[in-house]
Amino acid sequence: MGYVKSHLEEWIEDLYKSINIEHSHQINFEQIAAALGIIIKFSPQKSFGFRALSKYVIVLDSRKKRHDQWLDFAHELCHILRHENDFRIMPNTWNEYNERQATYFAYHFCVPSFMLKNLNLPADQNKAALLVADIFKVTCEFAKHRLKIYFNKLSRR
Repeated sequence: MGYVKSHLEEWIEDLYKSINIEHSHQINFEQIAAALGIIIKFSPQKSFGFRALSKYVIVLDSRKKRHDQWLDFAHELCHILRHENDFRIMPNTWNEYNERQATYFAYHFCVPSFMLKNLNLPADQNKAALLVADIFKVTCEFAKHRLKIYFNKLSRR
């Protein structure tokens, strides 16, 4: 039996395909934001996203490197697309859950399973992580964790 996608993986694949992104070289957070009608701003502060007058804005920390901004973008995108909560009135446990969910989303959004499964990955885990980091413009640490998530799911089959 082949790889069975989760609902999140299917949702991300459908989102990418809806904005005509099917290959890793097409991934660019400014273009993704433009396609989704999201405004990106850069400022020397912690990254965050918000809605103002029916427009979504993601503010990315201008002090960070581009691959870290990409990870922040994906994290904030999850909050915008999947969380419509007012964190000021929600219990801390709910906010913590949303943060964990946004981090998990970022792993799948930055390195989508439907693209990852098409790669010919080296057997050596470090080389595989370096390849994934290079292709998807993420940190090596991020790539290692994403591969761990991916291979753990494969090993459960």
